[in-house]
Amino acid sequence: MTAPDPQTDGWTGVPPRATTSVDGREARITPDGSVDSADGGAGSGAGSAGAGSAGAAGAGAAGPVGRPAPQYGEYAPEGWVNPVLAEQERQEQRDREHAAASAVASAARSNGTAERTNRTTARTNRTAERTPQGDRRGAPTPDDGAPVRRLGASPVDLLLTLVLLAMGLVSVVQSLSIGSVASTVRQTLETNYTELQDPGSLNGAAMISAVGMLVVFALVLWRSVVRLRAGKRTFWVPLLGGAVATLFSSVVFVIVVFQDDGFVAAMMRQASGG
Repeated sequence: MTAPDPQTDGWTGVPPRATTSVDGREARITPDGSVDSADGGAGSGAGSAGAGSAGAAGAGAAGPVGRPAPQYGEYAPEGWVNPVLAEQERQEQRDREHAAASAVASAARSNGTAERTNRTTARTNRTAERTPQGDRRGAPTPDDGAPVRRLGASPVDLLLTLVLLAMGLVSVVQSLSIGSVASTVRQTLETNYTELQDPGSLNGAAMISAVGMLVVFALVLWRSVVRLRAGKRTFWVPLLGGAVATLFSSVVFVIVVFQDDGFVAAMMRQASGG
């Protein structure tokens, strides 16, 4: 019986797979002449021939031979998607969407801030346009530190206003002494003209005059304070109030005196030259 030809036998010429570690290729063990033939009981001629063939094959190979190992997913079916790459793409998409949303929110906040600033500037400009020229002169500028409020148009105006108000207050206090005022008016009339038939009517006139002067002084004081705080010229307000109060008091006494029959008769006699 003849030994099988290693060139035509499909099993005898295939070396066994390696049992050691490989380096990424489908490795084949390097023949070292110790590989037995497939049938183990072949004759010496067949063993010599197999050994010679194995030695010849091993002589041309210096290490593991064969094609490279397949990459991850290389033999995957059609439509297969690498889950790692898919997750990376989804994460990148989420990052892009988050960045876009943040940019939109930042732009909206910037637009809102700019709009509020514009509204504040517009309100400030409208307030400045409505402010009178006199108030602008007395108003503090933005460069000033703490706001400074000036009373009256000038220190002289403030001083004159306070002096006139003090004089008006003294006059009002004196007018409240109704009996004294009525007695003074009576003495003046009797000295210069004639005696009155009803001197008690002067007390009523003095009371009405005192009430009128008190009301006028209160109005003058209020108006003076308002104009002083606004930085306007104010000294003429107490002057006008004093003139109004004097005129009112004079009119009240004249009306009461001209209702007295004795005084009217004396005036008629004096006018006719008798």
